[in-house]
Formats: sequence, structure tokens, C-alpha cells
Amino acid sequence: MSRHPVRSLSRRLPKALAPSDRPTRLPHVEFDASAVRFLGDAVDPDVFPVSAAELWHTCDGSRPLDSWEPADRERIARWHAAGLVVAVPAPRTAPVRALTFLSPHPDDAQLALGSTVFRFGGRVVDVFSDETWTRRPYYRERPALASRMLIEEERVSCRVLGAGLTLLGHLDGESRPAWRDGFLLGAESTVDVRRAEPELFERVVLDLARELADPSLVLVPLAVGGHVDHVVTREAVCELVVRGAVAPERIVFYEDMPYSLFGDPQADADRLAAVLSGRPSGPWGGCALTPVLVPGSALSTEAKREALWPYRLQVMEPITNRIVRYGRGLGADGPAAGTNATAGGFAERVWAPAESVAAVRELAACAT
Repeated sequence: MSRHPVRSLSRRLPKALAPSDRPTRLPHVEFDASAVRFLGDAVDPDVFPVSAAELWHTCDGSRPLDSWEPADRERIARWHAAGLVVAVPAPRTAPVRALTFLSPHPDDAQLALGSTVFRFGGRVVDVFSDETWTRRPYYRERPALASRMLIEEERVSCRVLGAGLTLLGHLDGESRPAWRDGFLLGAESTVDVRRAEPELFERVVLDLARELADPSLVLVPLAVGGHVDHVVTREAVCELVVRGAVAPERIVFYEDMPYSLFGDPQADADRLAAVLSGRPSGPWGGCALTPVLVPGSALSTEAKREALWPYRLQVMEPITNRIVRYGRGLGADGPAAGTNATAGGFAERVWAPAESVAAVRELAACAT
């Protein structure tokens, strides 16, 4: 077995494990008779000897770091620095606010709003949670394993952020016949999703009607980038508002990540506002969507980075770093741009119709 650490064991800027943190193992570790593997590659036995397997399995998020003996704490801290475990804070007794985060896939809500999820709690609802896409050859050759890992990554991330999780289990667009020629839609063709897959669209609408039966504020993807699953999720919620099943004052749109790093959220917000106000008998007024910054703190920014680390199959660390820099840019530029001030030099931006501006500004004020 190679004694060289794999690429994944070079995590940069790791959060230091606090005594009260609850180390939680990542799901990508596999054991055989003589080796420990992470993401399919052999792990340096100096970092993770086979003899430490029993200790590894105790890192299930149920106990704080200071409950282990000193030698075991030292090994767990090394695993954390290497990126084999993540730090989960003590669980909150209840969500701070009633929030529902609609995530087209596992990772979307956390990429866009991880700081907000951490600060307020609530529930993440994954719509297209049946997926197998990955950049890693080891998992591309094992689609059933990849599918299971993507869900397990999501579970770990939600533990870090203290959020509940619901999986709706719809098949992602990359695997559906309607989008075999490409699932990233142009900005002007997003209305086609209803006609392309009418039965699927109606199933998603009905599923979300059930999930949104409570009075919580609902954070919905703006669909920056035009990914078909993001568009379907957004349009299904808009359909529920038109049908009167969900009140418009509950709906807030968020900037999809990493698409907003390369796209134009303002242009997408303007297009969506025009569509919403132009629909016959629509419940929304004609005002543009209003950008609102939800402030982060040093703690919530650190938690967001920690919560993104489990997504080893799809999210590369450079993207995580760019997303964090983007949030810091919003936090630094917010007051100059005429939006609300932020605390901690970090923010996540949402876009509110006129009906929900007051509610989301109240949310942002609570985060300050």
C-alpha cells in the first residue's frame, strides 16, 4: 500500500476542532484486509492505520471531542485536518426560525445559503435527490455507490448546519431523456420545462404542495445558470402560488451557486420579475425583485465552509473558496451598494418579491 497521502488529505484552512465539537466521519472511507481507502485511494497508514478502524466508527456525531482519551483526540484531530472527519456543533433544541430551503439537488441549498441555514436552522428539501454524476472516476465506474455517497454527503452537511432533511427522490436532469442534449438551458428558454416533462412537473408540484403545507418562509432557487432542475423547482413553487396553495409572501429566491460566480443574478432576477408580474391573474405585483443581504458571522462562515467539505464527489475545494470569497465581497460591498449593512464581513444574497420583502428584511435583521 502506498505511504503517500492521497490528494484529498491536503485540506487547506481547516477549522480547528473545539472540545465541544462532535467529530463526524465522512462516508467515503472503505476498509479491506490490509488497507484503508478514501475516495477510492489508499490512505497513508501514518494518518489512518487499519488498527484505528474501531475509533473511526465511534466518530458518528453523537459525542463531543473531549469525551475521548487524549491519544484518541489527537488522532481524530489529525483526521479532521486531513479532511476525513468534519466538526458538528452540539445540536440545537429547535430551529431559530421556521425556514424551508428548497434544494434542487443535494448541496445546492448549502452552497448558496449555508451560513443562513446554520444561523437559523430549519429544513432542507432535496427535490432531484436521485443522481449519480461525479467528477471522480472511481465513483463514475460505480454509479450505485456514487448515488449512495451523494445522499450520505448531504446528511453529513445537514448535521454540520443543524438542519433537517427531506429527500423527494426525483431523478436528476442529467439522467432524464428529455435533456440528453444538455440540461443547462438558455435564459430565454426556461419556460420550456413545463412542456417538456408535464407529468414530472406535476409530480414535483404535488410533492412540494405537501412539503410546503406549513407556514414557513420558503427559500427557492432563482435558477441562475438555467439548470433544468433548478428551473423546475422554481417553476413548481410559482405554480403553487398561482394555484393559491402557497402564499406569495412566503416566497424568497436565492442565488444559485456556483452559477452566480459566473452569471448575472441581477439579470436573472429582472427576467423572473417580468415573468411573474406578466402572468394573467398572477398573485405577484409588478415590482422588481429586491436584493436583500442576509448577514453572516465569522462562526457561520466557518460552518458553511465546514458543511461544504463533505461534498467530495462534485464540489472541488477551489469552488468552495470562491463561494466564500463571493460572500465576503457581498458583505464588504453591501452598504456601498445601497443594501442592508452586514455583520462579520460576509453575506448571502436573496431576492424578494414585494410581498415577501418585509419578512426577509426581518430575517436579515435577526442575523445582524
